[in-house]
Amino acid sequence: MDNNAMIRGIACYHPEHKVDNEFYIEHFKKKGEDIEGLLKTTGRKSRYISDNEAENILTMGYQAAKEVLEKVYVKPAQIGMIIFSSGTPEYMLPPNAVKLHSMLGASPKCCVYDLNANCAGMIVALEQASRAMQNNQNIKYALLVGSDQLNRYSRYDEALAYSNFGDSACAIVLENVFHTDRGLLDSDYYTNSSNHDKMVFPAKGLSNVMRDRNLPTQDKLVQWIPFDYSGAFHSAAVSIEEILFRNNLAKSDIKRYFMSQFALKSIEGVCEELGEDMNKFTFIGDEYGYTGTTSPMIACARAMENNELKSGDYVIFWTVGAGTTCACSLYRF
Repeated sequence: MDNNAMIRGIACYHPEHKVDNEFYIEHFKKKGEDIEGLLKTTGRKSRYISDNEAENILTMGYQAAKEVLEKVYVKPAQIGMIIFSSGTPEYMLPPNAVKLHSMLGASPKCCVYDLNANCAGMIVALEQASRAMQNNQNIKYALLVGSDQLNRYSRYDEALAYSNFGDSACAIVLENVFHTDRGLLDSDYYTNSSNHDKMVFPAKGLSNVMRDRNLPTQDKLVQWIPFDYSGAFHSAAVSIEEILFRNNLAKSDIKRYFMSQFALKSIEGVCEELGEDMNKFTFIGDEYGYTGTTSPMIACARAMENNELKSGDYVIFWTVGAGTTCACSLYRF
């Protein structure tokens, strides 16, 4: 048994402003579009949307970070690594992680960087931080923060994006623990880059946003061209089966699955393909909407909040990011 990074605590933040489906149903009805079937497929009922122009991914991330540090009694001066994950970053430079470092008053002996794997970001961050801590015993605590405001950058006439997204932030404290067989055990990835042009933000690229003063607003927002994303969720079942085989585990050994909350129907499809029990899949997308990088971690936070996990439990994290790229991890609590 060696050292590994353990999840010491998770905290989530969302704006107070809650928007139910009726708003989006009426919005698209005026455009002659019925989205009730779409909302049923995605499993949406409500989502939290920031109505404060001063609120951004940094302010949201700070709230989540401050809460988790207080929850686990870790001081900012004890943090040896900060990773900030976002697909809608507030700043390109300096890294948002540096801004957060300043806001928290964290230690100068701290590795800080941003990570943009879009919706796959926090699972990728969990692996990167865990691997780094395994190989650097001087990092006692790491802070992982994810924050997205995809709704703010959605086009009002694109139903899948505009009605689906919610705003949130999530923060995780990892602790470097010695002589343990728990923590991150294995990871698997799948990328199909043929979809690289289907979901793009900014739609015309950042250089055009800066150079072309006459660029229409919609070309500065998220462009979502409908495409078949079923292959990404099929890859989830393949990755899960492979990880279980590599680690000599059976599906019966897995206590919970924390999946991308993009669409309830897609999670149900993975469940059916695995021959699993849907009760093992935590779904919070009906309350939060689709929150991007934070979505599987908010599901994990909910399970922890409900005392559904105990020491020794195996869980699977899986999610998909634009492009398309998928990340899967096996973790033991």
